[in-house]
Amino acid sequence: MIPNKMNAIHIEGPRKLSFRTVDVPSYADDEVLVRVRYVGVCATDLEIFDGTMAYFTNGKASYPIIPGHEWSGEIVAVGSKVNDLAVGDSVVGETTISCGKCRYCLQGHYNLCPDRVENGVMRKNGAGAQFMVYPAHALHRFNSSISFEEATLIETAAVAYRGTKKLAIKPSDRVAIIGAGPVGLLCVQMAKALGAGHVTLVDLRENRLETGRKVGADATINLTEINLDEFINQIPEDDRFTAVIEATGNEKAVESVFSYVAPAARICLLGLCGGKLARFDVDKLVTFDLEVHGSLSSPGVWEDVVGLFESGKIKAEELITHRLKLQDLGKAFDLMENKDPSIIKILLEI
Repeated sequence: MIPNKMNAIHIEGPRKLSFRTVDVPSYADDEVLVRVRYVGVCATDLEIFDGTMAYFTNGKASYPIIPGHEWSGEIVAVGSKVNDLAVGDSVVGETTISCGKCRYCLQGHYNLCPDRVENGVMRKNGAGAQFMVYPAHALHRFNSSISFEEATLIETAAVAYRGTKKLAIKPSDRVAIIGAGPVGLLCVQMAKALGAGHVTLVDLRENRLETGRKVGADATINLTEINLDEFINQIPEDDRFTAVIEATGNEKAVESVFSYVAPAARICLLGLCGGKLARFDVDKLVTFDLEVHGSLSSPGVWEDVVGLFESGKIKAEELITHRLKLQDLGKAFDLMENKDPSIIKILLEI
């Protein structure tokens, strides 16, 4: 039986959290009610809490909001017009929920829809609650070979997959992944799944590099032990990186990418610099005939990503380092702000 009340965590404003009982939301004919099992905590959630997230500073989003855009759950009720989902289905949901009618949506770029909402981020309460309403068209089923914990990382993996796929990776490529956070570690696995013959992971934290080696990185560079430029200068030009994914959002790291790529390399920028400007060598961009891509969110790739999880090609369990309760979101933020070196991914059990 579905209760009338539920527990939910709210970000009431910058640096203000509340854990309280609220009404279970009602659902429309084309929506379902999901019993949330796990929610992931990421840097975007911390930015919302801190008051620095761009949508909140530019007025596109407002407080209070129930956070949580990385999640897994089970359908407990369906609207009368929902035909392809059923009570009991295990599901994950796309963060971006678009209008489906504008020119961006019709071209498949629904991540750019001007009327979109973003679950747990912008104009839609997220998964930091026992129950959540979702439009059926934005949900994806997964089978019992994937645990609810692992499935919580499907959203992050979809972001990694889309960015990696843009580079059209070949077995002959020398791929570099800059940043060993959850996105970067999933990019390592996506590059391998898409056929990369050699993947190098770059970071400052040895525990994350160790995890990278466990999930498929062929080589790692610890920037506390060797200067990246010195390392690159030791590599013959023919062996420089032909595909690079920048997953840190650090403007200095973005700037450095252009110093160690091979001619005709492809580059994908996945990290946001938080308003800080990165400068790069335009002459090199042109004379090296480089391709530079940005990748926002994860439109059109979710079924492929679920398939990779179900096939066992993605090792999400290796990335989960902390398991807390929903009411411990503040503790999760403290760990992240204090840069606890043991953290890779924090999950909250609902």
